[in-house]
Amino acid sequence: MNLYHGTQIQNIKKLEPFATQTNAISKPVICFTPSYCIALFYIWNRSYKWVTFSENENGKVVFVEHYDNMLYDFYSKVTGSIYECNGDNPAITPTHMKGVYTSEISISIEKETQIGNVYNEILKQESLGKIIIRRYSQLSLDDKNKIFKQTVRAIHMQKLLIPSDYVPKQEQVRFVQTYFPQAWDVASKMTTTEVNQMICEWRTSLKK
Repeated sequence: MNLYHGTQIQNIKKLEPFATQTNAISKPVICFTPSYCIALFYIWNRSYKWVTFSENENGKVVFVEHYDNMLYDFYSKVTGSIYECNGDNPAITPTHMKGVYTSEISISIEKETQIGNVYNEILKQESLGKIIIRRYSQLSLDDKNKIFKQTVRAIHMQKLLIPSDYVPKQEQVRFVQTYFPQAWDVASKMTTTEVNQMICEWRTSLKK
């Protein structure tokens, strides 16, 4: 099985472990996916993550916009590479997250595919039927309400209301305030009890 790693950095000879505050895995690792299309979505030029994509039951990658033209906003004119590696390498192991593999040591690269414009490549894969884009303008009112609630919850769970000197977090705060002003306003007025109840209800829903 071949595994893929998407990044803005091109012409790499060997992948090295790294860690950032935005990673779900805190220790230095290299993350891999068996999906070329998922690796494609990991090529962005922002210091924070605010995109939603997953694989459906047919193995197609589904990307959901959270505001109008989000896909274009995040990926237009972004360049990068997808690196292909040997998934049979014993240093690469599966994680508790579906379709996510990691390595704590450097990994040799078997193939590099350079992407001149990630947005155009995503549209190409969409035309081939490998990616499904759920554009914000086409979402139902119920879907938009769910995104609104998710955003309010994310503001609190990522502690965006707490002032920080960390530049990437400051950039993320400006992004949320710009594109989700109503969610930001609601989140900023919630009491501690309301926040705890919201997070508790969300965690309970995950167990159903």
